[in-house]
Amino acid sequence: MGRIHKLFLFLLVISNFFALKTFSKNDQKQLFYEVNQIIIKGNEITKSKVIIRELAFKKNQQISQNEIEKKIEISNSNLTNLNLFNFITITYEIIEDKINFTIDLVERWYIWPYPIFEISERNFNVWWNDFKESDYRDFSRLNYGIFLNIENFRGLNELLHVKFRKGFKEHYMLRYETPYINKQKTLGINTHIEFFRRKKTYYQTIFNQLIYFENIENSYTSNEFLFDFEIIYKRNLNTKHKLNLNYQNVKIDQEIAILNPNYLLSGYSNRTTSDFYKLSYQFIKEKRNNNVYPTEGYYLNFELGKNFGLDVNHIQINSHVEKHFKLSNNLLLGSSIKSRTTNSKQQAYFSAQTLGFDDYVRGYEFYVIDGEDFYLSKTAFKYAIVQNRKHDIPYMKMKQFNKSHFSIYATIFSDIGYAKNNTDYLNNSLTNSILWGRGFSIDYVTYYDKLLRIEFSINELGEKGVFLHFSNPFGETKKKWE
Repeated sequence: MGRIHKLFLFLLVISNFFALKTFSKNDQKQLFYEVNQIIIKGNEITKSKVIIRELAFKKNQQISQNEIEKKIEISNSNLTNLNLFNFITITYEIIEDKINFTIDLVERWYIWPYPIFEISERNFNVWWNDFKESDYRDFSRLNYGIFLNIENFRGLNELLHVKFRKGFKEHYMLRYETPYINKQKTLGINTHIEFFRRKKTYYQTIFNQLIYFENIENSYTSNEFLFDFEIIYKRNLNTKHKLNLNYQNVKIDQEIAILNPNYLLSGYSNRTTSDFYKLSYQFIKEKRNNNVYPTEGYYLNFELGKNFGLDVNHIQINSHVEKHFKLSNNLLLGSSIKSRTTNSKQQAYFSAQTLGFDDYVRGYEFYVIDGEDFYLSKTAFKYAIVQNRKHDIPYMKMKQFNKSHFSIYATIFSDIGYAKNNTDYLNNSLTNSILWGRGFSIDYVTYYDKLLRIEFSINELGEKGVFLHFSNPFGETKKKWE
């Protein structure tokens, strides 16, 4: 009887095992729903086809039950990164084997004609330091003018930009961008013409500071003409391929050519003008949830370019990798690596901007570090004090402005950078050296892509300071329609 009892128990266990396995298989069977309707509300200007292009689901598509929330999340991120809407809400309804999606949108204001009044320095702190040294009297390093920025032109997410700016660095520009030029919505173009001229032109870097030249006649000392044409191939929602042709003509004062014969790379003090060309291919993978201030996802940017001209002939490789994690509901981690590598031992001075301009190590905002190659790593731990809080603005009737949102983050950061300089490193101690900056900041993010960072930084020189910034700390923000 004991043996029979044991055999019975064994058979019972085996039968339960197979029963559980069968149940597990049946349980794993997913329900599929057919996308029946995609209802879009609130797009008074934006064409529906622009919105549908960014969705992770299409009409008549079969979607499993487990995919619904993920596809909504992806669609929300894609629409957010168009930078066309203040608020996006995606809901769904299931009726039998059909699913209906509803997309509620609050559009932004798209036409911005407003005056220009801005500093003409690399960052606010550099300008303020110079302004303070002049006993708060020198307003020469300001720019002023007007520009017209028409976003979402014709409701097709096109951008039309006209700028007329005078002051320390004059700037005149006409830009046109469109995401689609074919029926398949896979090809876009970006083209612009720009003209710059300056009365004060920096011509050399000494002790990691820019040295400026100004002639006694108070005439213009440098002029730049730029033409750029770009074809973009976007086969899917998050991947782009770009082919770019860039032309630049630079003219400088005779005295600048004497003071720095390598300003145009010619090595001749009598050369005051030169033409530069660049042909490049760029691959971009965009998976960040928000390109203005990302908290999740990743970003890849790889560019291979050929620079050529009268005295220029080299290959340049640019790369940028970003990754953002949510460690918990309020704790975030972001990290990026950026680099530029060339096969050239020397570049024209005016184009060898490395660290200290768009790319910089926090804590070294007052310095310029020139070089042919550079490497830059940024890491930030963020704590969300306030996360995407929405509020109404009283007495504001226009719906594009009467509802806002904001987030506040406390951040601990660490930046490491290195600039390789083969030519002029003796007078600039920060080149060919590892630069480390760290500190903490308070970041304020609100609607219309506005961002304010108040940072306290310490560098390897033992210098401490408070710095103001108004852009993505990782230094890569997409264009309006990318």
